[in-house]
Amino acid sequence: MLDFFRPKARASNIEVADYLAADLPLVLLDRENFHGALLNLVLNAQQAMPGGGQLLVRTFGAGQGVGLELIDTGGGMDEETRAHAFDAFFSTKQGGSGLGLPTARKIIEAHGGSVRVQSEPGRGTQFTILLPVPERLPAATAAAAIASPTDKK
Repeated sequence: MLDFFRPKARASNIEVADYLAADLPLVLLDRENFHGALLNLVLNAQQAMPGGGQLLVRTFGAGQGVGLELIDTGGGMDEETRAHAFDAFFSTKQGGSGLGLPTARKIIEAHGGSVRVQSEPGRGTQFTILLPVPERLPAATAAAAIASPTDKK
């Protein structure tokens, strides 16, 4: 997704800094849907920085899951805007549909995850996504399931 966004970022004078951890556990994703959710968040960040700025993207281990942060140096949101950011049809943009953030949230939640926003006027915005790592079968249970077929004759 970042490779897809970088040309648009360069054209908008936005520096993309990524700190992607290499040793994270795998999470289950519908890549296309999740890509759409992330793209929406990144495009919102771009729109919040009309004169350029920086977008920091960071991944990290989070307990029994994986975290992803998107932090921009845009204008930020006041308390009322933050409180309604994920409400359907709420928008501060001229001609905005107000569906981007609610849709991104639904996609993230459909993956068993959560998203939260932190923001202050003049200080930028941070979206934090947390995704669960799927539970694994204990090794003995998995080996027994493989060794004994379920259909008996």
